[in-house]
Amino acid sequence: MTGAVDPAAPAFVPNETAMTSERQIWEAAMLLVRRHGEDAAEVAGREAKKYGKAEDEVTYVVWSWIARATAELIKAEPSEDEHVH
Repeated sequence: MTGAVDPAAPAFVPNETAMTSERQIWEAAMLLVRRHGEDAAEVAGREAKKYGKAEDEVTYVVWSWIARATAELIKAEPSEDEHVH
């Protein structure tokens, strides 16, 4: 099937040779939410664990940031102590 998207595949693969900006982290998180919905944070967490076990520290950290950003995006309501604009 040409052009088929594997739903199990991550929406973003960090480029180890380039610096990852905060904007790229949030863009990746948004792509994951669009593709995986409520499961996006879990998908990002699995990716982080995979690279943590492979001892690829940089990619592990990037996926951990993506997982955190993804969790923020899918959170239903802000915490009581969070400042809302």
